[in-house]
Order: sequence, then structure tokens, then C-alpha cells
Amino acid sequence: MIEMIIFDMDGLLIDSEQMYQRGWLQVAKKHGISLTKADMKGWSGQSASQTMAKLAAHFGSEEIVEKMKTEREIFIAAELAKGALQLKPYAKETLAKVREKGLYCGLATSTLRKRGKMYLDYFQLASFFDVITFGDDVKELKPAPDIYLATAAKVGANPQNTIAVEDSLTGAKAALQAKMKVVLIPDQSLPANHRDPAEIGLTPFLQGTSLKVLWDWLDAMN
Repeated sequence: MIEMIIFDMDGLLIDSEQMYQRGWLQVAKKHGISLTKADMKGWSGQSASQTMAKLAAHFGSEEIVEKMKTEREIFIAAELAKGALQLKPYAKETLAKVREKGLYCGLATSTLRKRGKMYLDYFQLASFFDVITFGDDVKELKPAPDIYLATAAKVGANPQNTIAVEDSLTGAKAALQAKMKVVLIPDQSLPANHRDPAEIGLTPFLQGTSLKVLWDWLDAMN
């Protein structure tokens, strides 16, 4: 019996990954650093430590990365202000269907609280969730299972009766380690995310190209 469904955010509910790439390209150009989309292949869905290591190796040091991250946050705020960020197809419809079916609805995102709350407010998503866990609420980020276990624990849901919905294998691995069922919706905007779930020993509970596959499953629930 399913008690709870927990969603990732970036690349699953919000079409943010391409915007993040545009931000890195812009700040790299400003600093005279060569950067291409090919260089960024594989950055998405990585843990914070993995991403920082790749960024520092490419840009020269962690100090430069921190400065560029600050500038990229300004870029992201500007993109929001002009309406350039959109929800993924069936995002709100699927969240609403979870609530309609009487299941607990959670958010488990590696995004830090400040930016995460900005997104939730902007898209008016917070009311769909019973519980929310941001990246700065746990010690270890994905692929560690901490964020999923913490989110389920907030409502007393059994992890084995919980579905985690992810767009990346890194997030799916976290859910798998938490002993949850996994719905895998690879981010269609990033071909690098289209990898075989067998790489991490995963047989998805559901898999599709959009959240409609989960909406359909929920709609058919008794």
C-alpha cells in the first residue's frame, strides 16, 4: 500500500536545468573562461561535492567557483523576473492528483532553502506539499538516502510504502538506498540524463518521458 509520494524539484517539476546551463555559460564568458555545453555534460544530477569538484577543476579554484555561483544567482533571479522559467508538463496536475488520492505529498530537493522557497513561491507550489526538505536540511545530499528518509519520517511514512519521483540516476540511487519505489522521468532537455537505470541496479516502478505516466497511474488508483 502506497502511503506517500516524494518529488524531486529541478528537472522534474521545474524546467530549470537548461536555465542553470545558460547561467554558467554567461558568467564563464564574463570571466573570460572557455565553457561549452559539452563541458557541462554530466553536471546535472550530481551531488554537491561531485559538482563542486568538477567546477573547481574547470574554472581553476573553489574561490572562483563561489564568485561565479553568486553571479549566477543574480542571473537566475533575472530569468524568474522575466518569466523565462516554466513548470514541467503535468507538474501541478500530478501534485494535485496525489492530494486528491489522499496520499502524503513530499518534496526532497538538493536545492538550498533560499532558492527553493523562491521557486515554490513563484510557482505557488508549496501548498501541494505536506512536508518539504531542502538541501541544507540534511547532512548528506543525494546519492545518499538522507533527504528521502528525512522527508518520509516527517509524516511517519514507511519508506517501503513510499514512491520517490526523480529525473536523474543520482536522485534515483538515493531513493533506491532509502528502500523506496522509484518513478524515473528523465529530463528531456538533457540527453546526458537518458541513462540506463540498470547502471545503478534499478528497475523503476514506473518510467516515462513526462509526469503524465504517474498522473495516469494515480488516476487509475482505487
